[in-house]
Amino acid sequence: MSPEFVLHRMTAVVEKHGFNEAAAGRFKREREACSTALYALGLSEMFGPKKYWVEIETVDQTPDTRVHHIDRSKGYNSLQTQNLEVVDWEQHVADPMELIQAKCRKAYPADYGLLIAARSGKTVYPQVIARDIRKMTVPFAEIWILGQSATNTLNIARLRPTILQHEFNILEALERAKTDADVLQRRQRGIETEFVPLGEVYLPIP
Repeated sequence: MSPEFVLHRMTAVVEKHGFNEAAAGRFKREREACSTALYALGLSEMFGPKKYWVEIETVDQTPDTRVHHIDRSKGYNSLQTQNLEVVDWEQHVADPMELIQAKCRKAYPADYGLLIAARSGKTVYPQVIARDIRKMTVPFAEIWILGQSATNTLNIARLRPTILQHEFNILEALERAKTDADVLQRRQRGIETEFVPLGEVYLPIP
């Protein structure tokens, strides 16, 4: 799914059920997808005009989500995928390191990334968190944190393996990242890794 499609779906959930219910456990997958969509937008803003798509894992326990993009830098299509564990940093948790330490005590494949969605309202200092992470044994290839600093303004920072930071306007990023199709699917025949548009798909909210 395109980031725009995912964010529109989350908007529909909030409009139908209200913000408080949308923020509750019932809509965990929708929140994880929303955080991943914002992360995908951040990648587009940081690393150039690449198109990213979001996949929600519905069968296995891990990863929570995946981010896909097609790399054409070598003259052919190569599907690149990042597996993500997504965790919410909410108001009742004082320090995001508590969440990171809890996740790092578990075993994950070496190519997994950890995405922290900050909803605590607290100020974040990426350099301090990154410094503390360097003292730990970390199973994740990358750790990212994102949070909204003002209306329609998102801050995203990579904490591992190196620090990267970026701030962008969500609405402007959505406009730049618009795709021809909101839902894409890999072809079932042949050896190509191309995605083809299938048109709009109705996804019922549970």
